[in-house]
Amino acid sequence: MSRWKELPAGLPAPVHQLIVRLRGLKDRSELGTRQLSARTGYSAKSWQRYLNGRTLPPREAVEALCRVGGDDPTRLLALHEIAAQHWAEGRPDATEPPG
Repeated sequence: MSRWKELPAGLPAPVHQLIVRLRGLKDRSELGTRQLSARTGYSAKSWQRYLNGRTLPPREAVEALCRVGGDDPTRLLALHEIAAQHWAEGRPDATEPPG
């Protein structure tokens, strides 16, 4: 299991929970960010930003990680929706398209 950096202080609880769950999926997949990039279409740098809480991942990235990790996306997508509402309140324009 990888050692993660501490998430930024002040992240809303739903955002924090989403990122922790995404980190768990990534860890279980045993893929590095470059491999994750190749399998999802999102750059390694984007995954680093998503998984370190600097940028909220787009819904499609959450779906892609669930697909790669073999997990049902339903609950994570519901959590993403709640997290996106909280993120928008404090950090507008912080999501990014695939790249």
